[in-house]
Amino acid sequence: MKKHKKIIYLIFIISFFYTFLSATTFSQIHATESIENVYPNDNDTNSNMLKDAKLLDKKDVMKVIDTNIQNYLRTDIQTEGKNIIASKDFVPLYDFEDSLFAYMVPLLENGKEIGYITVGAIEDGYATYEIFIEDDVVNNILSKMKQKEQTLQTESPMSSQLVFLPPFQYIIKVTAGNTEKYFDISNPLHRDQDISDMINKNKNDLQKYYQRIRTTENKKHIQKIIENTQSNADGSNFSLAVTAEDVRLQRESWGKNGFVPVIKEEGGYSYGGDQGWWKNIDNEKFNRGCGPVAAANITSYLAEANPSKYGRLYSPASMSQNDFLRHMDALYDAIKPGFIGEVFVMHFKDAVENYARNKNVTLSGVISDAAFTLDNTANYIKDGLRANSPVATLNTKKFSDYYYEWHWMTITKYYRDTSDNRWIAVSTWGERRGIDYRVHFDAMKWGWVDGGLMYFK
Repeated sequence: MKKHKKIIYLIFIISFFYTFLSATTFSQIHATESIENVYPNDNDTNSNMLKDAKLLDKKDVMKVIDTNIQNYLRTDIQTEGKNIIASKDFVPLYDFEDSLFAYMVPLLENGKEIGYITVGAIEDGYATYEIFIEDDVVNNILSKMKQKEQTLQTESPMSSQLVFLPPFQYIIKVTAGNTEKYFDISNPLHRDQDISDMINKNKNDLQKYYQRIRTTENKKHIQKIIENTQSNADGSNFSLAVTAEDVRLQRESWGKNGFVPVIKEEGGYSYGGDQGWWKNIDNEKFNRGCGPVAAANITSYLAEANPSKYGRLYSPASMSQNDFLRHMDALYDAIKPGFIGEVFVMHFKDAVENYARNKNVTLSGVISDAAFTLDNTANYIKDGLRANSPVATLNTKKFSDYYYEWHWMTITKYYRDTSDNRWIAVSTWGERRGIDYRVHFDAMKWGWVDGGLMYFK
């Protein structure tokens, strides 16, 4: 066994005992559950393999998409007021054993691609996974797939497909004869990185993640969407099941007066900080800095939202990229992530509180002793957003040596429609993404160490 793997396993053991020695929070409850139940019971669904899953009729897939277009996208800051339709050109998404389980579906406005929604393809999987709004993003991915086929110099016939590891890791798989190459295209820090060695070495463990996808609960949720969707006279869709919720920060929008509007060097505004700005400056921070970036987002936002109480949390003179990078440096020094990054929510909380004390600011992380459930965690997020405080979240899903599976993000919005579709909007890598909250909740719950949620006031 390699030395670095032994160190990682030691950290896992330490994190287990840490859960019993610390105050109870969402993150600690999660850790004790996840270590005992890394994979679900096989009886949770008819089969944990995707290869025998029943595919949804594409008309029913469209109903799921249309429900989200008419609800989440109709009111979201990036798409409100737009006349959006879903393309019929679905891009299939596969697991590591070539089983189809989802589609990336382009979203169109006046015939122009403005982004995509990733939606389930099987009857007992997640209804949706992710929404990303960016012009021509799907066309660019398809072009990149063709380009990657040219990386294999072989006379064997070549093919490519998209492998999807939820919540938003997309990997191009290129096959030529018995040779398989994998390229991660979803991580802005190492975009187009060849991760073939990591995938091939850990494929069995990576494949186990998909056991979480097929559940009776997910099947019932999709059926409810399909059955409750009705047609209005104008052709739009609606459904009645639960009360709709839209809870967001007061400055949740994008741009000069929006969420942490960092002025990028190339022009325009970032949606919060981006650890990619450390590239070619500090490799350690570049690789381990997502936790400090989330802390920088939170402290900067609070300083702007309530300057009389929190103004000293942000010292730089402007919101330029260089000035905000100095703020990120300060939070990195305060948190001091380990060699695989910041992996403890309670340590994150203590470090941010200590940073605030050094600035003569009273700031406390909010602890909950509620059970780590979908509804309880959603209520915690809503409490933070209603207090106008961004919510840090740690996804601890990890089945390999690939560092970037651990990831901190900053939640700026929680949305629930009448079909019980739930979404969070997050700041990650300076981008804004919508993530199905059921998918993200499972990524928190079934990781290796104590992931979870934290906001401050």
